Amino acid sequence: MVESALVLPVFFIFVYGMIEMSQMGMTSQLISDAAREGCRVAVLNGSTQSDIDATVQAILNSGGITKYTSNISQSSFQNPNLGEYVTLTISVNFSDVSWLSPPQFLGSATITASATLSSEQSGANGS
Repeated sequence: MVESALVLPVFFIFVYGMIEMSQMGMTSQLISDAAREGCRVAVLNGSTQSDIDATVQAILNSGGITKYTSNISQSSFQNPNLGEYVTLTISVNFSDVSWLSPPQFLGSATITASATLSSEQSGANGS
């Protein structure tokens, strides 16, 4: 009985930590996928900001993520030069996606992922 009183609190802390770290890993992978797919849409000919947003939102919503920020580095991605790099960055606050409320170890963490691809479209100065 005394052994349980000493071991169980430590055991539950480990379990709680494993759950939080698993959630962070899953979220990190999901936003990496969303950034890559959103960037892939951004570099194609004829893409619009709403096309990119819809792609990112569909992927993140599949994992239950509704609160996020996204930023595309090439503000004129609709008219870039051929081969110009476009970067899409997505950030999620861990406290917004945590399964456990409130998160004890990673509550203030922000998970960020970005993808960079070269444009496949010809802009005003492209060939």
